Formats: sequence, structure tokens, C-alpha cells
Amino acid sequence: MPSHILPRETSHRITILLIDDDKKDRTYWSNALRNSAYQYSVLEADSGESGFNLLREHAVDCVVLDLDMPENGFFTLVRLIPDGKRPRVPVVILTRLMPTALFELVKQHGAYACMLKHLCSTEELTKTIQQAMASVKSMENEA
Repeated sequence: MPSHILPRETSHRITILLIDDDKKDRTYWSNALRNSAYQYSVLEADSGESGFNLLREHAVDCVVLDLDMPENGFFTLVRLIPDGKRPRVPVVILTRLMPTALFELVKQHGAYACMLKHLCSTEELTKTIQQAMASVKSMENEA
């Protein structure tokens, strides 16, 4: 991961970057996260490239990424986490369709969790985001 893409400390309001090309889904999930118990600050990107632009401009605590995008969300994941064993920013995959083999592949490439949009609740997503941030923080403390 480029050195300019760094997560923030979690003693502040938590900033989530939601990368999803589907405007309806992006709006739904960003509103759900903003209105959750954690009241996240949510940045929205409609592509991997616009997501990277936001990462250069803002400190982000966690990325929620859709894989089903025209430019290939998996490529975005690999750019976010070049070393799958040492993510510097937690990534949660939230997508429509995902074969089991792809679930395992994205986890091997550093995604904390893979969730299906139609089976996921806001509570599950927020809990997973919190766990992902704690996991990356724990890895940093061990290093």
C-alpha cells in the first residue's frame, strides 16, 4: 500500500470509505452507516480510482468495498492491500454475488470479511467494521 494511504487512530469519529459503483446501493449503505449506533462519517466513491483519490485526501479508518464493479473491485482490493498478511487499512467486502472460492481469495488478499448485501444487516456490517479495525490495530501492535 502506498505510504500516503494510512488509517487514522480510532479516538475520533470513525471515517468509512464506501466504494461501490451502484448509486442506489451506495446511498443505502452510506445512510445506514451514518445512522448506525456508531454514527460513522462516510466518504463515498463510485470507483476504485475515485476511492484512491479520497484516500489521498482523507484519513480513513476502514474501507467497505464492492467487488462487482466494471473496473474489477478485486483489483482495487489488491491495490489497497498489496501484502495480504499486513493490511494497513481494514477492508470489508460488501457485494451482491460471490462464489465461495472468491470469498477465500479475497480473504487471502487481506480483506477482513466478505458479506453479501442481500443477507447483511446494518448491525452486522457495523460489528464487522469494528472487528476489522480492531484486528488491524492488533496486528500493528504486534509488529
